[in-house]
Amino acid sequence: MHVLMRLNVIAAAVLEFSCVHISEGIDMTEDEDRKARERDEIAARVAAFRATQEKFKRERDEYFVSTLENARKVERPSLWP
Repeated sequence: MHVLMRLNVIAAAVLEFSCVHISEGIDMTEDEDRKARERDEIAARVAAFRATQEKFKRERDEYFVSTLENARKVERPSLWP
């Protein structure tokens, strides 16, 4: 869970930084434009990674529940004859 919290902080910082620079001025140099594209790409990658991690967490939870249900269904042999 710590990874997701860190990713949220990074994504928020990237988006905030991107929004500030876009609102500052429309006349951006090529270097600023490249940096803005890179920030957008980073934000997209972080969002994709976050979605993948959440998917994995859901799958782990589903697997745990189904495994536990199956374990409870199994009849245990009696220890007494």
